Amino acid sequence: MMKLKIKSSDIRKIDAHALETYPHECVGLLIGTSEKGVFEVREVVRAQNTLNSPVAFEADPQFVYNVYKEAENRGLQLIGIYHSHPNLHAYVSARDAEFMKFWGHLVWLILGLSQEKIIERKAFMMRDGKIQDVELEPVE
Repeated sequence: MMKLKIKSSDIRKIDAHALETYPHECVGLLIGTSEKGVFEVREVVRAQNTLNSPVAFEADPQFVYNVYKEAENRGLQLIGIYHSHPNLHAYVSARDAEFMKFWGHLVWLILGLSQEKIIERKAFMMRDGKIQDVELEPVE
């Protein structure tokens, strides 16, 4: 089973981002390391949802590239993408699945939320065309 290790403080940052952008989806990048199916988040980077939509997200490609290169220069890598599903559960939508085909090596952390609170957090990856659950392991 693959695992996403993430600091509780980073989870709080992602939660805050999702609640701030409600009723639109938020999007951000997870920077860290990966080894043998264990992904360890070292940094959470907020991105702007250029679609400003409650049902879709898109981050500026130049922004993503810049974050990717900066991580690489520090010996880290882009290991994941996070986004929110306002008024829905944390699941892989058809749109998410399409994009996962191109970003299959990344963990997708998805938050389901209402206006007031985060309902659930789940992580997924696409391997060999199939969506797999990734265990979420909060660390201090």
